[in-house]
Amino acid sequence: MSFFKSIIINLHERTKVTFTFLHFMTNLFYLNEYHTHDKKKPEFSSVFRYGEIKVGDAVLNTSMAYNHLLFLKDGSIRMDCDEFCGRELEKEQCILIPKGANISLIVLQPGSLLVFIFDLLQNPFENHVLQSYQTVQSKVSYTFTPVPIREPLTSYLELILYYKNKGIEHKQLYEIKEKELFLLFYTCYTQEEVVALLHPIIGMSTFKNFVIKNYPRAKNVAELVRISGMGRTAFNYTFRNVFGASPRQWMLTQIARQILYKALEPEITIKDLIKEFKFNSASHFNRFCRKQFDCTPGELIKNSSKRYFS
Repeated sequence: MSFFKSIIINLHERTKVTFTFLHFMTNLFYLNEYHTHDKKKPEFSSVFRYGEIKVGDAVLNTSMAYNHLLFLKDGSIRMDCDEFCGRELEKEQCILIPKGANISLIVLQPGSLLVFIFDLLQNPFENHVLQSYQTVQSKVSYTFTPVPIREPLTSYLELILYYKNKGIEHKQLYEIKEKELFLLFYTCYTQEEVVALLHPIIGMSTFKNFVIKNYPRAKNVAELVRISGMGRTAFNYTFRNVFGASPRQWMLTQIARQILYKALEPEITIKDLIKEFKFNSASHFNRFCRKQFDCTPGELIKNSSKRYFS
């Protein structure tokens, strides 16, 4: 059985829930603007978002542009993230959706959700904290599993909600709160808990961040090499050391993951997928699906529709 075939089985052969509507939580997960009282719009670094969630609210996205830390105050959310399927985020738990991930989230029980959206950690202390966990990271398998929210993190989140409810959106304040957040993880959680939560961003190198940020707009490996400004040999060598695979194989895997999650969107068509992922023809896309997913494009979309509407 192929790797992606096993993901498809996990996505579709589990208890189905009937939803009357599908609402995309754009206000929580997508950055249309950065709210601030500064006169000039600053370069994005991080932001907190908070909102109420209802049964059937959902997010379907390929290649997340930023890291998202989810703090669930009340409710229940079912999540699929890349190869990790069927995870559930429960009341008073948190989880990281890493930059570049393909996700589908759907609310099972109503509640409230705080989302911390961030890109690279620019603060030297935050980077030092994460680097200190690299030894432990090599001993812990990443399984995209939530960790509990407990004091003093609970009180910290209540204070963030107070600021949000009062309309306090000063950039400098939230820069301080970002540092405090990682300090709380560092001092109040075990090493194993921190690694389980933040595994994807521990030891995040400049090269890895460059690849995750730029591969979606690169037509192929040669284009990605050109954007990097590196020589082909040096690029390939660095890539293998960082990702453990050749650039071509890694990019094919990412495209397959994106197609798998894009096929979950309501009313998606084969033509839409061919156009978005720039396949030369329907036969080219058919061969790709049979090789990567062990099914035809039509079967992929049909099974995906059952995921939400059976």
